[in-house]
Amino acid sequence: MFKIDTKEIANLEGDLKRFNARAFPFATKQTLNRSAFEARKAIQGEISDKMIERNKYTGRSIQVEQTRTLNVNRQAAIVGSTADYMADQEFGGVKYKGGKEGTPIPTAYSAGQSINSKPRTRLPRRANTLQNIQLQRRRGKGVSRRQRNLIAIKQAAASGFKFVFLDLSRKKGIFRVIGGKRRPKLRMVYDLTEQSVTIPKTPTFAPAVKRTESAMPGIYRDALIFQLKRHKLFKG
Repeated sequence: MFKIDTKEIANLEGDLKRFNARAFPFATKQTLNRSAFEARKAIQGEISDKMIERNKYTGRSIQVEQTRTLNVNRQAAIVGSTADYMADQEFGGVKYKGGKEGTPIPTAYSAGQSINSKPRTRLPRRANTLQNIQLQRRRGKGVSRRQRNLIAIKQAAASGFKFVFLDLSRKKGIFRVIGGKRRPKLRMVYDLTEQSVTIPKTPTFAPAVKRTESAMPGIYRDALIFQLKRHKLFKG
């Protein structure tokens, strides 16, 4: 049960409990559920402001589980996300590589931004997403790394495969091959140098819930007045 201490609200609460105690749990239930939906709206706003969204999935992943019981001591409305990555966004985390090479970090070029854009502020373009990238089978066993890279670039420029994995000693990644066969140019699409990537905290729940908590006295007041009016007990 939440505690809100103001004289006006205390009087309204006392009146409802005194004259129609059965209506009181409806007021608390209404308060919790409305507050949860207000928090959901605020969280979605935080997501739009702080996160890069390709579509509405992340915002829609924010769901409310309403309280339905009239047992005041057991009432609880829950706001959460069905997207597992939101925990890392809220609290920070570490993403580890899932294969032989390092953890894929999309570059500014992958998002259609200038290669000097740091940090990247957009998601990779659809054609540059990992699921849409096809790589040729690596060839050149028994030759040096430099020779393998040259072979891979030449094959990519001459074929329909425009992406290639290159190991440049200090840098590894997936590159897009652009230009003609004679003078192909390379643009890094994913950096695979690091074995893990630290995900910084990007809180969306905490600030939204804090704002909602400050609005709860007004929400509770409205719920009490609604029940008092409904039962013809409000004198204001």
